[in-house]
Amino acid sequence: MIELAIDGSGSFIDLSVFKDGNLTYTMFSKTLKTHSQFLVDTIDFVLKATETKLDEIYRLYCVAGPGRHTSIRVVISTLKGLFFKRKDIETFRVNALDLLAASIEEHGKFRCQGELFSKKAYYIDYEKQNGETKRVSDIKRGTEEEINQTSLKIFKTTEEKYRPRTVNIHKIQNFCERVNIFDLNPIY
Repeated sequence: MIELAIDGSGSFIDLSVFKDGNLTYTMFSKTLKTHSQFLVDTIDFVLKATETKLDEIYRLYCVAGPGRHTSIRVVISTLKGLFFKRKDIETFRVNALDLLAASIEEHGKFRCQGELFSKKAYYIDYEKQNGETKRVSDIKRGTEEEINQTSLKIFKTTEEKYRPRTVNIHKIQNFCERVNIFDLNPIY
C-alpha cells in the first residue's frame, strides 16, 4: 500500500511517499520555476526513485489551503490529471495549518498562522498533549495585528525550519477530509 502526500501551498513542493505506513521518501524543494513547470517532473523523479508506478498509489493527501491559491490550483489540477482514471484511489484534502501544527514539537497551546495576503492571514489555535494535536479554535482570518494579540507562541507556514511537513501526515489523519478526486478543490 503506497501513499503520496503533497503540499504545494506556497513557493515550494513538499512531498512524501509511504509504503505500508512507513516513510520511504521525502523531499522539500524551493525553485524559481512555477509549480506547473516543476511538479510533473518532480513526481516522475520521486516515482522512479522509489521504484513506484502511478497505479500503485492507493491513497493521496493534498494540502488544499490556506496558501497561494494559484499554486494550490496547479497541484490539484495536476493530481486530477494524473489520477482521473482511478476510481479506487482514496483522496484526502489537508489543511496547511493542521500539517504545520503536526510538525511542531511544542507542548501546550500555540497558534499556527498562514501566509499574509491582502494584509490578512488564516490562523488556528492548537493544543498538543501526549503527542496528540487538537484544535482549540475554529479557523479565523485576521490582520497581523489581530493575530499577534495573544500570549500563545505563533508558528507561521512560511517558516522553512518546519519542513518537510508531509512526513507528519499520519499524525493529523483525523483532520483530513476524505473527498472524491474530482471534488478535491482549494479551501479558503
